[in-house]
This record gives sequence, C-alpha cells and structure tokens, in this order.
Amino acid sequence: MPPPLYVTVASGQNTSGTFALADASRPVAIQVPSLSAASEVRLQFTTTSGTAPFQDVFRQDGSGTFHVVASGPGPAFGFVQKPPTPWGRIWLAGSQSDVRTFALYSLR
Repeated sequence: MPPPLYVTVASGQNTSGTFALADASRPVAIQVPSLSAASEVRLQFTTTSGTAPFQDVFRQDGSGTFHVVASGPGPAFGFVQKPPTPWGRIWLAGSQSDVRTFALYSLR
C-alpha cells in the first residue's frame, strides 16, 4: 500500500490546501483526527489541478445529498469509493482552533 497523503487545515480555517491523489481510480479512506469543534467533514473535488470551483461529492444512493466523510468531534475514518478527479481538498463545516492533519489512504 502506498504511504498516506497528509493534508492539513490551518487554525481558524475550514478548508485544507489542495491535494492531488496519485490514482483517482482507487477508493480513498480518510483518517479524521480529533477536532477542536465537532464538525461535518467532506471531500471536495475540482476538474483542474488546484483551482476553483471545488464541488462536494454526492452520495451514490440517488438521495441527492452530500457524501459526509465524518460528522462529530472525531477521531473517525471515512471512505470515498470513487473520487471523481485526482484534485481535491478537505472541507469542514466549522473552523478549528488549531491545525488539524488528515491522512488520505489509497485503497485497493
């Protein structure tokens, strides 16, 4: 298994910097750390490397709702079966009082 990709959300922010998955055809697990404020965590993706607009991933069950990776104070693991593109970021519903580091794992 390839090493994890570490992504941080800066103190006082609710989005991470951008990341690029090595292989977007593989499922991705995200390790959510303990959060200073309980929050909804989503992965957002864009069609062009590192540029907006970023879009939320929708659930595959046809419900028309966003795919929430985790919700609450953490720690938690979440899962995205098929990332739509390799370029993404992490979005939190609320800002954090400290830097938070998330780990993305490419699965088989």
